[in-house]
Amino acid sequence: MMGRLVHSYMSTDLPTRNELMTGMTVEVEQENGDRIIGEVGAILSDERTHPEGILVKLKSGVRGRVKQIGPNVGQ
Repeated sequence: MMGRLVHSYMSTDLPTRNELMTGMTVEVEQENGDRIIGEVGAILSDERTHPEGILVKLKSGVRGRVKQIGPNVGQ
């Protein structure tokens, strides 16, 4: 039960689908756990929110879940 509360709390800090736009700079986490910064090429998630982050495909072709938005990502 404690894990669910923490998981729910963490998801509120992640960007929602409505906050994302093609071309914006984001930090994503790939399936292997690596994080990378790039520009959103396509938003792949249909849901407004996701507990692990909205799934996107960067213009570079990398797929991952958005952890942060903005010019200061990764800092």
